[in-house]
Amino acid sequence: MRRNVIWPYALWMVLFAAAVSGCAPVFWRGEKPRIDIVSIAPKEMRLMEQTFLMELRILNTTERDLNITGVVFDLEINGQPFAKGVSNQSLTVERLSTKTVKIEAYTGLTSILRQLSELGKGGFDSGLKYRLKGSLYSGAPFFRIPFNETGEFK
Repeated sequence: MRRNVIWPYALWMVLFAAAVSGCAPVFWRGEKPRIDIVSIAPKEMRLMEQTFLMELRILNTTERDLNITGVVFDLEINGQPFAKGVSNQSLTVERLSTKTVKIEAYTGLTSILRQLSELGKGGFDSGLKYRLKGSLYSGAPFFRIPFNETGEFK
Protein backbone atom coordinates (compact mmCIF):
# COMPACT_ATOMS: atom_id res chain seq x y z
CA MET A 1 0.00 0.00 0.00
CA ARG A 2 2.77 2.44 0.92
CA ARG A 3 4.51 1.74 -2.38
CA ASN A 4 1.53 3.11 -4.35
CA VAL A 5 1.62 6.39 -2.41
CA ILE A 6 5.36 7.06 -3.00
CA TRP A 7 5.38 6.19 -6.71
CA PRO A 8 3.72 9.43 -8.05
CA TYR A 9 6.02 11.62 -5.93
CA ALA A 10 9.11 9.77 -7.13
CA LEU A 11 8.02 10.15 -10.74
CA TRP A 12 7.54 13.93 -10.30
CA MET A 13 10.97 14.25 -8.66
CA VAL A 14 12.66 12.43 -11.57
CA LEU A 15 10.85 14.59 -14.14
CA PHE A 16 11.76 17.77 -12.26
CA ALA A 17 15.44 16.78 -12.04
CA ALA A 18 15.53 15.96 -15.75
CA ALA A 19 13.94 19.29 -16.67
CA VAL A 20 16.30 21.33 -14.50
CA SER A 21 19.45 19.55 -15.67
CA GLY A 22 18.37 19.83 -19.30
CA CYS A 23 17.91 23.59 -18.95
CA ALA A 24 21.23 24.23 -17.18
CA PRO A 25 23.05 25.51 -20.30
CA VAL A 26 20.23 27.97 -20.92
CA PHE A 27 20.86 30.02 -17.74
CA TRP A 28 23.16 33.00 -18.17
CA ARG A 29 26.54 32.60 -16.53
CA GLY A 30 28.95 35.41 -15.91
CA GLU A 31 28.64 39.14 -16.01
CA LYS A 32 25.53 40.62 -17.58
CA PRO A 33 25.97 42.79 -20.66
CA ARG A 34 25.82 46.58 -20.31
CA ILE A 35 23.38 48.61 -22.39
CA ASP A 36 24.11 52.30 -23.05
CA ILE A 37 22.17 54.91 -25.01
CA VAL A 38 24.23 56.19 -27.94
CA SER A 39 21.65 58.54 -29.45
CA ILE A 40 17.98 59.49 -29.52
CA ALA A 41 16.52 61.22 -32.59
CA PRO A 42 12.90 62.14 -33.36
CA LYS A 43 11.47 60.06 -36.19
CA GLU A 44 7.76 60.83 -36.40
CA MET A 45 5.76 63.36 -34.40
CA ARG A 46 1.98 62.99 -34.22
CA LEU A 47 -0.39 64.61 -31.80
CA MET A 48 -1.01 61.62 -29.53
CA GLU A 49 2.15 59.57 -30.16
CA GLN A 50 5.76 60.36 -30.91
CA THR A 51 8.33 57.96 -32.34
CA PHE A 52 12.05 58.19 -31.64
CA LEU A 53 14.90 56.24 -33.18
CA MET A 54 17.19 55.12 -30.38
CA GLU A 55 20.62 53.66 -30.88
CA LEU A 56 21.75 51.37 -28.06
CA ARG A 57 25.24 49.98 -27.49
CA ILE A 58 25.41 46.44 -26.12
CA LEU A 59 28.69 45.68 -24.35
CA ASN A 60 29.56 42.01 -23.89
CA THR A 61 32.35 41.62 -21.32
CA THR A 62 32.23 37.83 -21.13
CA GLU A 63 34.20 35.06 -22.82
CA ARG A 64 31.08 33.80 -24.64
CA ASP A 65 29.34 35.19 -27.70
CA LEU A 66 25.96 36.72 -26.89
CA ASN A 67 23.22 35.76 -29.35
CA ILE A 68 20.33 38.21 -29.12
CA THR A 69 16.98 37.66 -30.80
CA GLY A 70 15.10 40.61 -29.34
CA VAL A 71 15.12 43.60 -27.01
CA VAL A 72 12.39 45.18 -24.91
CA PHE A 73 12.86 48.27 -22.72
CA ASP A 74 11.30 51.16 -20.82
CA LEU A 75 13.02 54.54 -20.65
CA GLU A 76 12.55 56.90 -17.71
CA ILE A 77 13.81 60.47 -17.71
CA ASN A 78 14.30 62.19 -14.34
CA GLY A 79 12.30 59.48 -12.62
CA GLN A 80 9.27 59.75 -14.92
CA PRO A 81 8.21 57.16 -17.52
CA PHE A 82 9.03 58.47 -20.99
CA ALA A 83 9.16 55.84 -23.75
CA LYS A 84 8.90 52.12 -24.50
CA GLY A 85 10.63 50.14 -27.19
CA VAL A 86 10.68 46.64 -28.60
CA SER A 87 12.66 44.99 -31.38
CA ASN A 88 12.89 41.50 -32.84
CA GLN A 89 16.24 42.13 -34.55
CA SER A 90 18.73 39.30 -34.25
CA LEU A 91 22.40 39.99 -33.72
CA THR A 92 25.47 38.41 -32.18
CA VAL A 93 27.74 40.39 -29.89
CA GLU A 94 31.03 38.55 -29.99
CA ARG A 95 32.94 37.91 -26.80
CA LEU A 96 34.66 40.98 -25.36
CA SER A 97 33.14 43.37 -27.90
CA THR A 98 30.28 45.78 -28.51
CA LYS A 99 27.55 46.24 -31.11
CA THR A 100 25.00 48.95 -31.66
CA VAL A 101 21.37 48.37 -32.51
CA LYS A 102 18.74 50.89 -33.67
CA ILE A 103 15.31 50.53 -32.10
CA GLU A 104 12.15 52.58 -32.38
CA ALA A 105 10.81 53.91 -29.09
CA TYR A 106 7.29 55.21 -28.61
CA THR A 107 5.94 57.80 -26.23
CA GLY A 108 2.58 59.43 -25.70
CA LEU A 109 1.50 63.02 -25.40
CA THR A 110 1.26 62.87 -21.60
CA SER A 111 4.92 61.81 -21.29
CA ILE A 112 6.03 64.70 -23.49
CA LEU A 113 3.86 67.17 -21.55
CA ARG A 114 5.21 65.87 -18.24
CA GLN A 115 8.80 66.41 -19.41
CA LEU A 116 7.99 69.91 -20.75
CA SER A 117 6.43 70.78 -17.40
CA GLU A 118 9.64 69.73 -15.63
CA LEU A 119 11.65 71.80 -18.10
CA GLY A 120 9.52 74.84 -17.26
CA LYS A 121 10.19 74.34 -13.55
CA GLY A 122 13.95 74.20 -14.16
CA GLY A 123 14.02 70.47 -13.47
CA PHE A 124 16.72 69.80 -16.08
CA ASP A 125 19.27 72.41 -14.93
CA SER A 126 21.60 69.69 -13.66
CA GLY A 127 21.15 67.51 -16.76
CA LEU A 128 18.79 64.72 -17.74
CA LYS A 129 19.06 61.57 -15.68
CA TYR A 130 17.78 58.46 -17.36
CA ARG A 131 17.04 54.86 -16.47
CA LEU A 132 16.88 52.19 -19.16
CA LYS A 133 15.27 48.99 -17.92
CA GLY A 134 14.40 45.91 -19.94
CA SER A 135 15.50 42.53 -21.24
CA LEU A 136 17.58 40.95 -23.96
CA TYR A 137 16.09 37.79 -25.43
CA SER A 138 18.50 34.99 -26.33
CA GLY A 139 16.35 32.74 -28.47
CA ALA A 140 15.92 30.09 -25.78
CA PRO A 141 12.26 29.72 -24.79
CA PHE A 142 11.31 31.73 -21.72
CA PHE A 143 14.88 32.97 -21.21
CA ARG A 144 15.95 36.58 -21.13
CA ILE A 145 18.76 38.64 -19.66
CA PRO A 146 17.42 41.59 -17.66
CA PHE A 147 19.20 44.95 -17.60
CA ASN A 148 18.75 48.11 -15.58
CA GLU A 149 21.10 50.93 -16.54
CA THR A 150 21.26 54.53 -15.41
CA GLY A 151 23.06 57.49 -16.87
CA GLU A 152 22.91 61.17 -17.58
CA PHE A 153 22.60 63.38 -20.64
CA LYS A 154 24.43 66.70 -20.31
